[in-house]
Amino acid sequence: MAAATAMIGIGAGILPVAAAAATGAHSATSVPTAARPPDALLGHGQGGGKGGKGASAAYSLDWAGFAVTGTTFSSVSGSWNQPTAACVGSKPSQSAFWVGIDGYLSNDPTVQQVGTDADCVKHAKKVPGGPSYYAWYELYPDNLVVLPTASYPVAPGDDLSGSVAESGSSITLSLTDAGRWTYSTVQTAPAVPLAESAEWIAEAPTLCTSKCKTVSLTDFGSVAFKGATANGQPVDAAGYTDHQITMAKNKSGKVVKASPSALSGGDDFTVTWVNA
Repeated sequence: MAAATAMIGIGAGILPVAAAAATGAHSATSVPTAARPPDALLGHGQGGGKGGKGASAAYSLDWAGFAVTGTTFSSVSGSWNQPTAACVGSKPSQSAFWVGIDGYLSNDPTVQQVGTDADCVKHAKKVPGGPSYYAWYELYPDNLVVLPTASYPVAPGDDLSGSVAESGSSITLSLTDAGRWTYSTVQTAPAVPLAESAEWIAEAPTLCTSKCKTVSLTDFGSVAFKGATANGQPVDAAGYTDHQITMAKNKSGKVVKASPSALSGGDDFTVTWVNA
């Protein structure tokens, strides 16, 4: 079943840094910590998608990857290899890679997600521009929490594994950088999650002040998601509807920013950068 079309959500404004600065060129004040609103869906096509049996095609201003619906979700997990940010000049941009629960449907009041970023930072005064990598979690509409990179560094080529588990409003968010570190935290959701969708996403984050705007998408080349499961079942499991989400530059959906491949083995796929 296709979800209803959703508009860009309204998150909190730019707030002070909630955690230590990210690695690389970031200063403490340049780390994005404002809430990143849920998926800005543009439309859906019923059935016949490339993702797998029962797949539907969807288009979004800020998400690319896969979502599943069809039941109540208590857990989601997946792995990805941290991409390299290809930064050109001093133009700032962001790209986020994560797994999560909720946010795909228009009536979702919360999104529970954990992931990493590959950003390009603009040169400012004594802070040099260039690539920046960091790990984070978010319980939308609460603000993004960036993990201190002194303890949880992220670098291109790292193998990351993320998971989110829910029990009512209790949310366990875990992230592992293979051979380097493991982070896990238990948080209380700002509202009781509906748990109606699970996602594996490459995102061009949406930032909100007086109004919301999708940021430029960092050229990340491609990111391969592997072992994508929800409730312990693969994306194309019986009883799930898997939604293959293409990121588009505008509401016409004709200019693609990032595109997901078809599923391989039911739980692997690749998102490829196309346009900022």
